[in-house]
Amino acid sequence: MTTTWKRGVQLWTLLVMAAAGAGCGADAPGITEVEADPAVAPFVGDWQADVLLITSKANPEMVADLIAIGSTFTLNVQPSGTYTAVLTFQGVAQTEIGDLSVSGSTLTMDRTFPSPQRSISTFRFEGSNRLILDGDTEFDFNLDGTPEPATAHIELVRIS
Repeated sequence: MTTTWKRGVQLWTLLVMAAAGAGCGADAPGITEVEADPAVAPFVGDWQADVLLITSKANPEMVADLIAIGSTFTLNVQPSGTYTAVLTFQGVAQTEIGDLSVSGSTLTMDRTFPSPQRSISTFRFEGSNRLILDGDTEFDFNLDGTPEPATAHIELVRIS
């Protein structure tokens, strides 16, 4: 390796590091600092459902117990209110990303991925590590490819 080539690589490395360093910080152009939302502070962390019941609105006797049939549901909430939810149903994981907001006993989840959608539920805490959500949803009870109006009852346990 020639000395000129080595100096060129070192100079290039220094320039890249300087450029990267110049882009750091909240006052850099195009960079915004994400602030914590105090209203979502009790929700921050990782949660896992131990109860996930979906009840048909047309026939309230029709209830799907998704945890009992092997499904999982996890929720991660960041201090900014950004959330990631993952439902694994029949071995297929479905991920949802969005922004969570709180008003009184109402939790609003504005999904941005995979497509925009808003869901609203009521919530309550049983202690600081158990969160209970109740709200509207849809579920394909007869597996014909068409989801039907339903309600969801989800009980989540904080795992971190």
